[in-house]
This record gives sequence, structure tokens and C-alpha cells, in this order.
Amino acid sequence: MTAPAYNIQATTMYPCFTESLQLQTVPDLKNLLPHVPGANHATQIGNKTALLSAIESGLQGAHLRTMWDALGPVEKDAVAEAVYHPAGEYDGVAFEAKYQASPLFAIAAKQRYGTQKPTALCLLFFYSKETRRWYIPPDLRARLASWVAQPARMVMPVARDLPPEDEVTVRCTERDALQDVLVLLRTLEQTRVQVSDKTAVASAASQRLISAQLAGGDFYPWIDKQNKWDQQVGPIKAFAWPLLLQVGGLAACVSGRLTPTPAGIKALSAPPAQTLRSLWRKWLQTAAFDEFSRVDAIKGQQSAGRVMTALAPRREAIHAALRECPVGQWMQVDTLGRFMRGNGFDFDVAHNTWSLYIADKQYGALGYSGFHDWNIVQLRYLMAVLLEYAATLGLVDVMYSEPQGARTDFQNNWGTDELAFLSRYDGLQCIRINPLGAYVLGLSEDYLPTVQVSEARLLVLPNLQVKVLRGTLEPESQLLLAMWAVSVDARTWQLTPSKAVAAIEKSHDIDLLRQFLASHNDGPLPEEATAFLERCAQDGTALQAVGAATLVECRDEETAETLAIHPETRSLCLRVGPALLVVRNAHLDKFRERLRGLGFGMVD
Repeated sequence: MTAPAYNIQATTMYPCFTESLQLQTVPDLKNLLPHVPGANHATQIGNKTALLSAIESGLQGAHLRTMWDALGPVEKDAVAEAVYHPAGEYDGVAFEAKYQASPLFAIAAKQRYGTQKPTALCLLFFYSKETRRWYIPPDLRARLASWVAQPARMVMPVARDLPPEDEVTVRCTERDALQDVLVLLRTLEQTRVQVSDKTAVASAASQRLISAQLAGGDFYPWIDKQNKWDQQVGPIKAFAWPLLLQVGGLAACVSGRLTPTPAGIKALSAPPAQTLRSLWRKWLQTAAFDEFSRVDAIKGQQSAGRVMTALAPRREAIHAALRECPVGQWMQVDTLGRFMRGNGFDFDVAHNTWSLYIADKQYGALGYSGFHDWNIVQLRYLMAVLLEYAATLGLVDVMYSEPQGARTDFQNNWGTDELAFLSRYDGLQCIRINPLGAYVLGLSEDYLPTVQVSEARLLVLPNLQVKVLRGTLEPESQLLLAMWAVSVDARTWQLTPSKAVAAIEKSHDIDLLRQFLASHNDGPLPEEATAFLERCAQDGTALQAVGAATLVECRDEETAETLAIHPETRSLCLRVGPALLVVRNAHLDKFRERLRGLGFGMVD
């Protein structure tokens, strides 16, 4: 989504310079005349035709360059941005974000209080009532482009002054995410994680269970409300993971329980970085869940009508902006928001901000001026995506504080007196794209995870017991052993054929267990263990279900024999008893049809 280099050419959207001038009133033209280079300003021209002629001739040839040279730096930047805008427009939001200044199109007149007069900029810019935008006519743009250089794109500034270490929490999310995705997929098979059939959101009890499994825990501790009106931060990573796994096709809700899909089981043996990249890309396109709904202090999101905008364009704008950010450098979230607006990565969260409100639908409506500024709506959405999904998937490291009192920008809105924070993400201050994030975002083709040497050592005994000799197994390793072996005590597992075969039946790869035991065992694996693993690998797939079938009872043995050997039916059935035939369900209709041809009927 990098902005292209624009071609300066005529466009039918806005009228040319002469037509734009003709749309102005005589007073407007008189106010513009003093800014025209070389014009006789002492002559009061009252005729519109004469005024038009004086202004047009005054901007011909070198006069236009003279006028440009007289402009201030901010005004020149505004002209340059509009000249290279696809429609020749001045984008005030993007300009102010990029330059942190605004050009003056009018100034207060000296002779009369309350009136304004246009600046010289209005000789180049005209205001369209239809689009409510300032624009430079296409033919004037082409002339200006002969010397006005195309403005450089805004570069994302890195954070120079980081918050004091004792005031923030720094989480390097890369290694956590690589572990979490595998741990959670194994957890789903062994623990009942309940999710809503309608919303796909995990229950509060299940989110607590997930939080306990996460590497390093959730971003904030789970603190119960003391009063029903208290604000609660609650889970963030534990809330996001069930949604991400479902959207990514790695888990599905079956009878209210989250269960791994075949793709989820296959992901256990795939590089976790590839899995995380797939989850991010699928999340970008999903319409299953709006991250802004987690900003629960802002009500009315489910009001009738089209209140909220489409999700994919919002996420794509964030994704594209992150792709233009430096890797390995801390960036302030507020500066990232300014960078997005300055480089055209802006987005809308709501079609109608009058439908959104805080506390009261009338007095607290966000439609009032100043109540729906970028930092109130778009910034809160950006922080939700970054902390709850990008950081959970390990794309960005985060620097954050408690949300209570972290931001005060919302306190001018009506109904916010009792709010300690507008969103649970208000404490997010800085992010840093890490090597995993560079891979997921497509900034690097390959990803090499940092090798983590486990300190835990095992002893696999000839009786197929697995004992922890020293150290402590990571949660991921404990879940792996629990899938293939029976727990004897906290530091001992027993390998059994029934447990191993059950795992193979669920499409788990026994080679993962073999590699784990070999890499953690003190010395080579005993022959008994190697033989056990090979035998289970063979016996676990000794039989294969090829389809369902129907058992058919014939009236006598003679009929069963006739149908079992007749050329029309013998390929469709199998005799399994004196008067019993079995027919695969896939062949049942054809079997009935041929029975009728032979003069037999079959009732259910």
C-alpha cells in the first residue's frame, strides 16, 4: 500500500483555472487582486470580466513563479502536496500530521471586525462546496509541477526519549508467541475450552485457564471488580487467542467446545513462525470480530444501520503502515498514528459517529465537534489491534503502563468524569517490530528463531518410564508428554500403547515425540523405547476407516447367496453371515436399483 508517484495530468474532477475563477464572486476577485504579481492594485476594477482578465494575465509566464517564490515555507509545502495529490486536493488531516502546521487560506481583515480576507494561497487553491475540499485546478497543477518538487514521504521517527524503566513494562513477545501457539493447540485437546457458538468468544473461566498456560502470562494480571461499575482491564492475550485460532482455521467450536481442526493438528508439526504468519494474514481479512468492540466505554456500536466501517480496510491500513516502519527500533504509538495520517494510511472506524456515545446517547454522542477526534476513535482502534493481536502473535514488542490515568485526552468528552481510562489499551506507549514481525509482515523472506537450549534433562528407562532428572520442563513440553504418556507423578510419565495409539489416531506425528525424547534424554534412547516408538508408528495406522456401510438382512440364505454371486450385485455387496450382506452407503442407491432389476425390493 505504498503511495505511488502521481502523474500530473488533467482530470475531470475539478474545473480548470479559468472556470474556477469564473465561479468566484466580484468581492472575492477584488480580494484576490492585491496578491497578483504586477497587477495595478491602485486601480479599483468593478467589472468581473476586467477582474478575471487582470488575475489571469497576472499569473501568466514568470509571474506565477514570482508568486510561488513569495509564499512562506508552510504554504509552499501545501502547494507541493496538492500538486502531487491524485486529484489536486489539499488534505488538511494528512498535512497537519506530516508537517505539524497548517497553511493560512484567510486572515482577519483590519477594517471590519469578524471578516476574513483570502491570502495569496487562494490564487492557487479554490474551495469546492461539493467535495468540501481545497483544490488546485489541473492546468495550474501542470504548470506548477515544472519547478515544484514532489514532496518526500514522511519517515517514521524512532523514539528518542523512552519512558523510565520503572514506569513501564517491556514485553518481548517473539518467543512467547512461538510457544503459545503450540501450547494452546495442545491444550485444546486436553482441556475443555468453552466458546460461544454465536460470538466465538471464550468464556471467562476458559480465558482464565488460557492465561495460566501463556508464556509469561497475560499483559495485565486478572483483577476482579470490587463494584459492578468499576472498569476492568481483564485478559488481552487470553481473549485474542481463541478468536485467532478459529479465524485461522486451526480450531473450531464443536458443541460449545473449542477443538483443534485437522489443520490445527498439522500446525503442531509445522514451524510456528509460519503458523503465526498465516494467522495474521487471515485475521487481516476476517469480518468475524471488530476489535473496536473491546473499547466498551464507547456505546452504540451495535445500533441499527451502518454504524461501523468495514474491517479489512482498517487492518490493511495498519498492516501497510507497519511495513514502512523500521525494524528493531522503538516507536511511539502516537507518532505512529501521525505517520499513518501523514502518509495516507488513514482510516475510518465509523460511518456515523453520532450513533456512538459515552454514558448518554444524547449528551455524550461522539458526533459533537472535538468528541470524535483521531485520538479518540482511530487511535483507540490502532492500539487495540497492536496490543491485542499484533503483540499476541509476536509481531511487535510492546512498552506499556497501567491504563488508569495513562491518557487524559478523552476527559473533555461528556460523561467521562468517572472513567479512569477510555480503553484497556490506553497504557500502550511504544512498539518495536521484531525479527518475527519482519517475517510475518513480509519485510524479510526467512525467519531463524533464536535457539533456546532447555536446561531440563530426562531419563527414558527400559520399562518405558520417562523421568525428569533435573530442571523443569516448559509447559509446551509437559503438554507434549501428556499427549503421548500417562502421568505417574509430577516428574514421571509412563509410555503406553493405548495412549500413543490414541494420539496417532488424532493425526499427531510420533516423530515429534521421538525427537523430543532424543534431544532431552541423558544418553541414547534404550532399545526398548526405540522399538516401542516404531511399533506404535506402525500399529497406530494398522486399520483405516474407508467409509460407512449398511447391514442388510435377507429373507433367507438362498437370497443372500444369489445376490452375493450375481454379476449385477456382487461388486456392490459382501456376504458377512448366512443371510447377511453389507453394502457401503456410497453404493446403496445403485444396489437398490439393481435389486429392482432382479425383482427384489429392500425396505428400511
